[in-house]
Amino acid sequence: MDILDKARELGQMMAESPECIAYKEAEAAQLSDEEAQKLLYAYHVKNQELSKRAGAEGVTKEELEAIQAEAQEEFNKLMVNTSIRNFVEAQKAFSTLLEQVNNIIAYFVKGKDAEGGCGGNCSSCGGCH
Repeated sequence: MDILDKARELGQMMAESPECIAYKEAEAAQLSDEEAQKLLYAYHVKNQELSKRAGAEGVTKEELEAIQAEAQEEFNKLMVNTSIRNFVEAQKAFSTLLEQVNNIIAYFVKGKDAEGGCGGNCSSCGGCH
């Protein structure tokens, strides 16, 4: 079996993982939730407005902090919706799995003694040894 076959096998395993399945289900639920879609649209519009304000010439540090607080408040409004919250959580879990897989591959590609390699603490890693 060559490396591309192993990559396909890994891809299939990732697609069948509980994290990926939960991610896809949460995405479908969010997309079919009319209230979630309205909230996401309103968030997008507000985010564009805040970005324009933040990028305006002469904006002060205090104004930027106020804009960031307002952006966080808008995000918090999204998280009240169960479909959106479940999607964000599922997306985080799947992203963590992808990161762990990438870290393991990088560990073996770069070598065990490569700078920035494994430090032996697997608390944030899926394990490589």
